[in-house]
Amino acid sequence: MEKNTELYSYAKALAEVKLIRWHEMPDFSIYSDQLLQIVREELSFLSLNDEILVTKSMVNNYVKWGMMPKPIKKKYDKLHIVYVLVITLLKPILPIMKIKEGIQLQILIEGHENAYNSFCSALEESLREVFIPIIEQRKTYDFKERNITADKLAISSITLALSSKLLTEKIIDTKMSKLAKSNQSEGDSHDK
Repeated sequence: MEKNTELYSYAKALAEVKLIRWHEMPDFSIYSDQLLQIVREELSFLSLNDEILVTKSMVNNYVKWGMMPKPIKKKYDKLHIVYVLVITLLKPILPIMKIKEGIQLQILIEGHENAYNSFCSALEESLREVFIPIIEQRKTYDFKERNITADKLAISSITLALSSKLLTEKIIDTKMSKLAKSNQSEGDSHDK
């Protein structure tokens, strides 16, 4: 199997993702710029081609749509950070109202802190499961059976979907880039 160094580097980075946990977040109120900075830093592994993942307008819309609590005197706390992180991660996979319902469901099952920490663990596990075979340069890609409790099924399913989407996009991007370079090289050799 030919080694794709760009895909390998990407897989290595994603297999090592470790999201900030509830207890690691600020215990004080922050302004929207600080909230955006935390979210952008935490999700920098998602940024492809300097894509803007979240803006003030998006956060304002999430509040307006009832997806997260309103800020208090234009200040945000760790609960807001958690909502924006999870929404930003899931919006490429699910419709926004399904994300809202999913968050509400998981909070009812586990409470805010446990629901968020469970989501982080599930995402990290899914990323490792999807990207480690790339790092190990396996010729076949066997999905292992996962033992998931019923209360974690939704979180596990959505994080696996996100991880698979990221892998698919990167494979397409790297192969398209390789084809474009190959076609350009062929065109250059015909010009001589």
